[in-house]
Amino acid sequence: MAITFQSFKTTLGNMVAAAQGACPSLLDLNVGSPGRAMLEAVAGLALWFQFIALQILSRTRLATSIGTDVDSFVQDFGLTRLAGTAATGTVTFTSFTPASQSATIAVGSTVKTASNLIYDVVEDSTNPAWSAADGAYIRPAGTASITVPVQCESAGSAGNVAAGAICLLGTAIAGIDTVTNTAALTNGSDGETDAALRTRFVAYINSRSKATIGAIENAVADVSADLAYQVVENVDTSGAFLPGNVVVYVDDGSGDVSDATINAVYVAVDAVRPAAVSIMVVRPHVVRPAVAMTVSVDATGDLAAVQGTISTNIVTYLNGLAIGAAASYSRLIQIAYAASTSVTNVTGVTLAGGVVDLPATIGTAYRAGTVDFG
Repeated sequence: MAITFQSFKTTLGNMVAAAQGACPSLLDLNVGSPGRAMLEAVAGLALWFQFIALQILSRTRLATSIGTDVDSFVQDFGLTRLAGTAATGTVTFTSFTPASQSATIAVGSTVKTASNLIYDVVEDSTNPAWSAADGAYIRPAGTASITVPVQCESAGSAGNVAAGAICLLGTAIAGIDTVTNTAALTNGSDGETDAALRTRFVAYINSRSKATIGAIENAVADVSADLAYQVVENVDTSGAFLPGNVVVYVDDGSGDVSDATINAVYVAVDAVRPAAVSIMVVRPHVVRPAVAMTVSVDATGDLAAVQGTISTNIVTYLNGLAIGAAASYSRLIQIAYAASTSVTNVTGVTLAGGVVDLPATIGTAYRAGTVDFG
């Protein structure tokens, strides 16, 4: 039922009319009179009571709650707001004299940007440079560079940086002279917003006591709102028919999701799967298509700055694609022209060496590769 709130003027007018109507003689309710002062005081209290009622109503419905009231509402149902996620990606460590010695890069070694954003080296058992025996990454003598995964120490979108921004060693490493990130880091995110939490709450409630695809997808989303995922039934990871099996492909936008995230998703999905159904949580097949184009700008444009913007936006587009989604060739042209009003022409555009879209393929995630401007 809708509630109509009244202004101070309307409330006071109604009170004056009610008082005069209940009195057989004329009341002195002019401005400054004792009677008027009493009615104005009561009208002020009425406005206060209206405000309290409005606050109560807004806090008793999720749709109108904000901030901590959203948290307290969903917590009654066992749901909590997702915290922000730290940006992850890869950096390349290089030695100027690789033949003279090898290098050991321990987990926890730090690198940073010029603005002092710090990133830690994290473990990835699938990385070719990882040594289980040493518990570290090894650059063998004779190999100039190795690429390893890192994670920002600070959660949030502040950890998203352009290619080349990570350029300083925070930890001295014997046999390593320089470090850089060849691709932008784009998957860091701030904490879940009120709107996103409201949307997830609906999916959460609708998936309770069910073992549907929606329930599995909601379990993945509960691990982190920023995960890209694809759920496929009755096949194995090779695509071969396997009745009763569910494959969950998971990525965080970097194309190199951590073991910890894979394990967390497995635990979450295992909690909602039906009996006699097997599950497999794996990384997608990552394809990093090369992008090439030639960009021309007019006299008002800074070509290097425009190319930097285009490169960053292409990286953001590719890293944001869903697992199993196609990569659009024409979107690259759109991104180039949208980068600046000074762009006059975009030619020689290729995506993975071709001029067509890359097809949607189950279990495949297109992520940012090289962007070459000729």
